[in-house]
Amino acid sequence: MSSIWKESGTLAARFWEKGILEDCPVYDMHGHMGPHDSIYFKRCSAEDMVAHLRRIGVRRFVFSHDQALAGLMRNEQVVEICKQFPDILRMYISVNPHFSENIKEDLAKYDQWKPYVAGLKFLADYHEVPVTDKAYEYAWKFADERGIPVLNHTWGTSPYNGGKVMYEAISRYPNAKTFLGHCIFGEWDYAAKCVNDFDNVYLELTAVPGERNRIEKLLEATSSKKILLGTDLPWFDEYQAVGGVLSAKISDEEKRDILYRNAQEIFGDDK
Repeated sequence: MSSIWKESGTLAARFWEKGILEDCPVYDMHGHMGPHDSIYFKRCSAEDMVAHLRRIGVRRFVFSHDQALAGLMRNEQVVEICKQFPDILRMYISVNPHFSENIKEDLAKYDQWKPYVAGLKFLADYHEVPVTDKAYEYAWKFADERGIPVLNHTWGTSPYNGGKVMYEAISRYPNAKTFLGHCIFGEWDYAAKCVNDFDNVYLELTAVPGERNRIEKLLEATSSKKILLGTDLPWFDEYQAVGGVLSAKISDEEKRDILYRNAQEIFGDDK
């Protein structure tokens, strides 16, 4: 067993003992909700997910509903879900580039939907529209003018949201707080370049804890101040993601940055 789990008093040792850290809240910046036709989810309803989140000490869970991303429900319905659990749930407005009128209608309600709305979510790979396409321009400009978060699904070499495309989009809209979901998985150098060249860019760790030593390498290339925790729950599990961060060979202060401090800094008073 790695010595990191044996060192008395460390975050990892305490978590392995109790399964929760009272003084280290978790902010999950990349979640989903609802059933999906290609996979069985043990827990995908708001009630079941929140119960699971509370067990591990999640303070905020920011999600985009899979049905909203697919255009099968509207974002205003997701707001109503958040209202059921106002202490923990926050949402991204799902932006589907194939429904331009919906985008404008929903963004017009951004202020009305506070405090439940936390930013925008782009899923360009699945919608098969590059994030640099004109179909995203209205939403990008909205985020850029307000300096609000945009969580992008990213993946290495993708023509829709790979490293080159993301770098171009960030260059156009540097004031938006761009979260690189999955850290442009596989294009690690591009991920570091985006973070290091622009102030408002953050790496988000969904799927990354499964890559041995990848968290350590990301910190070597960037900084713990520019990395956020995410899980893709219910696709992945909170314990796997949090355990991956706590198991990494980085300092407890760096782990706190990733698990909650950076998110608190971004979202200000909404803690």
